[in-house]
Amino acid sequence: MCHKLKRKVAASEIAEWCGLTLLGIDFSVECVAPLSERGDGVLCFAKTIPDQPVQDRMILIANEAAVEKAPCVLVAANPRLEFARVLDHIDKKVGFLRPIAAPIIHPTAQVSPQAFIAPGVEIGARSLVLPFAFIGEGTHIGTDCVIKSGAVIGQDGFGFERDEDGLPLRLVHLGFVAIGNHVEVGSLTTVCRGTLGNTVIEDHAKVDDHVHVAHNVHIGVGAMVVACAELSGGVVLGRGAWIGPNSNVIQQKRIGAGALVGIGSNVLKDVPDGVTVAGNPARQLVHGN
Repeated sequence: MCHKLKRKVAASEIAEWCGLTLLGIDFSVECVAPLSERGDGVLCFAKTIPDQPVQDRMILIANEAAVEKAPCVLVAANPRLEFARVLDHIDKKVGFLRPIAAPIIHPTAQVSPQAFIAPGVEIGARSLVLPFAFIGEGTHIGTDCVIKSGAVIGQDGFGFERDEDGLPLRLVHLGFVAIGNHVEVGSLTTVCRGTLGNTVIEDHAKVDDHVHVAHNVHIGVGAMVVACAELSGGVVLGRGAWIGPNSNVIQQKRIGAGALVGIGSNVLKDVPDGVTVAGNPARQLVHGN
C-alpha cells in the first residue's frame, strides 16, 4: 500500500528539512510505503541493508552502507526514527491525499444517526452500526457485521519512536481498517488504523467488548478475542484462534490457527497452530496438567 503525497517533493528537499545527508540520485518522492512496496518515487525505510539491489527510482532512509544497494539514500543512524520525522514534515509541509468522498452505506445497512461515520467509509449490506460508534476515515466494513455502541474503529494507534533525548515522536498513521463479512466488534472496543499497511479483521471473526486491537493487527477467519484482551501492534491471529479474557499478546507475535490463549495470559512468544498456552509468561499446557 503506497500513500500518495499531495505533490511531489525532491529527496534533497526532505534531506534539508530533516538535516539528513543525501547519497546518490536526487529522485522525487511521490508516495510512502513499506519496503516491500518497491517502485518509482516510493519512500521507504530499512533497518538493515536490503538483500537485493533496488532497481527502481525509489528513495531509501537507511544507514550509509545501503548506498551499495539503492540509488538514492537518505543516511540515518536510526532509520525508523528519521522515517517518523520525515513523515511528520511531509504531513505538515506537503500533506498526504486522504479520503474525502462521502461514506458509501448499503441501503440495507442500519447505521444509527448517533454513530459517527467519517469520509471514505464503506459499510456493506445488512450490517448494523449502533449508537455512539466511531468509524474512522477509509474504514471498510463488509456485509452482515455488527458494530456495537461505543466501538472506536480507525483512529490512530499508539505508534511512537523515541528520539535522541528519549522523548516519544508520534508516527503518522496512513493505513486504514479493513473488516470482512459476518464480523462483530464489541462495545467500547478499539480497533486502530494501520501505520502504512491496514489493520485487518477477516470474515466471521468476533471481537468482544473492551478489547484493544492495535495498529497493523491481522485477525484471521473465525478467530475470537474475548473481553478485555489486548493485541499489540502487528500481532497475527490464525484462523479460528481464541484469545481469552484479560490476555495480552506483545507486538509482532503470531498466534497459530486453532491455538488457544488462556484467561489472563501474557504471550511473549509465537504460539504454534493448535497449541493451548496459559500463564505469565504464557507456556504450552501439556495434556494431564
